[in-house]
Amino acid sequence: MEEAIFMEIANEIKGMNNQAIRLISQGRLAEAESVCQKALAMTKHFAYYDGMAMFFFNLANLEALRDDLLKAMTYGALCREMHEKAQTETARCDELLGSLAKAAMKKGIELEKTGMLKEALDYYYASVPFSEEKYRRAMTKEIELIERVINAGNG
Repeated sequence: MEEAIFMEIANEIKGMNNQAIRLISQGRLAEAESVCQKALAMTKHFAYYDGMAMFFFNLANLEALRDDLLKAMTYGALCREMHEKAQTETARCDELLGSLAKAAMKKGIELEKTGMLKEALDYYYASVPFSEEKYRRAMTKEIELIERVINAGNG
């Protein structure tokens, strides 16, 4: 692709990113999501992995604000994957995923306390890959215990 055309597209994508960030900060999440999805379609078309990572990061934050931690973690993982494909820095995605993993673990604990074991498992499973080692070990043991309880109840 001609460099001038790529630069024009990159500037448009950067503008969309700024717009999405502004909309998110204003709490206009549905509009921000629409901008991100349009930008993702554009970045996917050009296999612009760094751009895709940028919008997956925005979507992860947006879903975290909506308190949909599972969706936020999915977008965070996609952000990391795109940075790896682009061979660019993953630190922001890693930091976000670490924070989301802690929040998901806490949500899992809350659900477990109320007897919602299957739902708690969803949060534990999602958080394990992105958690610090000490939390990963504890959650893995908790997952095993919950699975035994669930299986004993079904048996």
